[in-house]
Amino acid sequence: MIEFINVHKIYPNGTKALHNLNLFIDQGEFVAVIGLSGAGKSTLIRCINRMHDITDGQLFVDGTNITNLKGKQVRNLRRRIGMIFQSFNLVTRISVLNNVLVSFVPDNALWRNITGLYKKQQK
Repeated sequence: MIEFINVHKIYPNGTKALHNLNLFIDQGEFVAVIGLSGAGKSTLIRCINRMHDITDGQLFVDGTNITNLKGKQVRNLRRRIGMIFQSFNLVTRISVLNNVLVSFVPDNALWRNITGLYKKQQK
């Protein structure tokens, strides 16, 4: 579940990307976001995974208000959210699976990262 409640996002240069956004996306629901360039589509997605912080309002993911998460809490949130960028940020010399598993590197033992032996749960 993703819920925006009266969300605003204003960039430092004064650009209003999101203005009083109220949106509820239920578990399992598919949503397409379309619009002109500069309409706020990318900003909306980047707010969900905390690449951008909202200026005002509340943003919930699975019932958790994510606006005040810090450090490890943000990393844990991002592990639960899949995002495909327009320009791929993948390491081309490793598999797709290993590209995904890289998100666990900060929390794994050094030997796991070096050997690439991830836990079954992570895979």
